[in-house]
Amino acid sequence: LGPGGAGKTRLSLEAAEHAADAWPDGVWLVELASIDGHGDPEDVAEAALAALGARETKLRGGAAEELRALTDRAGDQPLDRLAEYCARRRLLLVLDNCEHVIGAAAEIAEELLARCPGIRILATSREPLGV
Repeated sequence: LGPGGAGKTRLSLEAAEHAADAWPDGVWLVELASIDGHGDPEDVAEAALAALGARETKLRGGAAEELRALTDRAGDQPLDRLAEYCARRRLLLVLDNCEHVIGAAAEIAEELLARCPGIRILATSREPLGV
């Protein structure tokens, strides 16, 4: 939590890297800045699925083939696919730049924390997530 330019992203990435050994299934960066300001929870879930499937967002860990199968599966809601992937794993999601989709980011965080006991979420934002 803090104003723009305060170093929230840098601090969160350093903290995530420092704690990486505690997360056998990975530490993942989910960049939310590119989501439209009217983003809904499904947009945030899609961004997380994209991050989990993209090599450049992976800080450590992963099961690429299983994730590709989930992200390519049509018909399921993005949140359900994301929760299915995360449910059996121990991983850390870094949700970066949540402020413009704060409600959607909070909803996704609450759902994932309730449905996926092995994950933790570190969020950066200019305003509190309220989770």
